[in-house]
Amino acid sequence: MLAGSKSGEFAVPEKLLDKAGNVLRVGQYWDYDAKKWSGVPESKFKEVLGIGATAVDWDDDGDLDLVLGSFDGKVLVRLNEGSSTMPAFATESIILLDGDAPLEVPGHDVIPRIADWDGDGRFDILSGSGAGGVYWLRNVGARGAPAFAGPQIIIRPSESKGDQANPTSPGERTQVCATDYDGDGDLDLLVGDYNGDGGQMHGWVWLFRRH
Repeated sequence: MLAGSKSGEFAVPEKLLDKAGNVLRVGQYWDYDAKKWSGVPESKFKEVLGIGATAVDWDDDGDLDLVLGSFDGKVLVRLNEGSSTMPAFATESIILLDGDAPLEVPGHDVIPRIADWDGDGRFDILSGSGAGGVYWLRNVGARGAPAFAGPQIIIRPSESKGDQANPTSPGERTQVCATDYDGDGDLDLLVGDYNGDGGQMHGWVWLFRRH
């Protein structure tokens, strides 16, 4: 976490903690001191590797909660049981479901972003994927009690790697930002990616204008 100030500067980075004082993580993490992978023993997600997070008032109680993405394609939420000024995050994550099964984004590497993609007044979840493409998880729940439909493709994964130095579509490990880039009143997409070609690595940012 980087705490900002009105001057636009940031404080020294600090680890985000849960209400028990533990570093907030989904489950598995790299222990730099022990130089090995470790899990959170008391977590039922101790084998899950969390790789992305974004903040939103999930339960409509006036404070920010965290939506977490995992390497294996899962989406979870960590509720703030404190307040907006004194957050106290729960000691366990809640996994999102699609019916009775975990909600999953194809291709792993979920880095969630929040946007009201369909303009219905409820926040949705957008995510890229390790295999490429961009997916929309539509919020079909109610205010304060979100629920999500299975992933719908907004941008299809590239079917061919092609020329990695001059690609014609996003590659792998996509990350997405939804914003009104051209000021026309609707949400466009900025998509970052990774392309590897014979030891050469390329990263691109793509603009998809909404029509």
